[in-house]
Amino acid sequence: MPAPTHPQTADTPRAGGASLDVLRFLAAGFILLFHFGESAPRDLHEVSPVLAQGWLATDFFLMLSGFILMRAYGPRLQEGRVSPFNFVKKRFLRLWPSHVVVLLLMFIVVTLATLKGHPPGHMEKYGVWSFWEQFFLIHGWGLSEEPGWNVPTWTLSALILCYVLFTLYVPMVRRWKPWALAGGIVAVLALGFVVAAFADHAFVDLPFRWGLVRAIPLFIAGSLLERMVAHMRVPKRVYAAGLTICLLGIIGLASLPRHAFCDVVILSLLAGVLTLSASVTLNENHLTKRMGRASFSLFLTHSLVGAIALGLDGMLMARIGVDPVAHWGLWGLSIVAAIVVAFAFDALIDMPLSQLVSQRLSSGSGTAPDKSNRRLLRR
Repeated sequence: MPAPTHPQTADTPRAGGASLDVLRFLAAGFILLFHFGESAPRDLHEVSPVLAQGWLATDFFLMLSGFILMRAYGPRLQEGRVSPFNFVKKRFLRLWPSHVVVLLLMFIVVTLATLKGHPPGHMEKYGVWSFWEQFFLIHGWGLSEEPGWNVPTWTLSALILCYVLFTLYVPMVRRWKPWALAGGIVAVLALGFVVAAFADHAFVDLPFRWGLVRAIPLFIAGSLLERMVAHMRVPKRVYAAGLTICLLGIIGLASLPRHAFCDVVILSLLAGVLTLSASVTLNENHLTKRMGRASFSLFLTHSLVGAIALGLDGMLMARIGVDPVAHWGLWGLSIVAAIVVAFAFDALIDMPLSQLVSQRLSSGSGTAPDKSNRRLLRR
């Protein structure tokens, strides 16, 4: 990013600050709808083909992670101001404590429900090995066939290895010209599609065992994209028009029968959404910042809330039954509950844990925390 002509304060709008915060919260909300959609009074996946494409938000998050880390940590890694080991340790400790809290809460819920005679469906996914895989965040490394417990967190596990690779290639790619960066994006995604062909599956939503093949190219592509558009700025009207075109294109193509060409175009449009959102300067406020922070908590906790809320909804329907309108109301309350819990979890658990880890790491290194980068990296 160009050096500012005056010191940037916490209140100075950042390019991509508000827009990326809101966008990633909406993407987390899309994942919420995707996972809760099957339990709606009418399966939302049948109502709209787009709502059956949960990979759209997952792939966007993977690209977004690479993009933001390149913006925040690329210069410091290149200049040696942070060591690769400390970078990976900091990122792991940003994810792990809150992840473990939710995993333990899920363990309690599953245990109590089983003891009360209401075991979860597919009980085989709640095994001991699966639990410890998730506890140590290694469950996304292709060690098991099927995900279990808090399923969406496989991406957090995959990102740990992405962080390690990130420290290796950042010093090199930050010197590349735009044409080389574009070639790098094409190359890593092409490699992903080639490997996916051997798995006999679409690259954009590869099965759980092949999660790293999906995550690593998308993460690298996002980080290279940041270098390509680092100096790009767009006015608000261009941002609004471009975002509308990209989203309409994604919705239209996702509604068509699956095809590799459509997947490539959709990935390109997702990259367009990311580029536009990172290049526009919108006014930030307390709500946009909270939405950005709560997106990680919503991603992390919605499966736990769904296990409880949708489980109670199912038992209520089985025992007394309610009319369709009331049933939609109960299902809607589960969506509201997931969002409320996400904001509460962020304020009461995730933020204090993040601050505690940051303080411990800072005191151990003898350096003060970087507030601007800390704001940028909260997810």
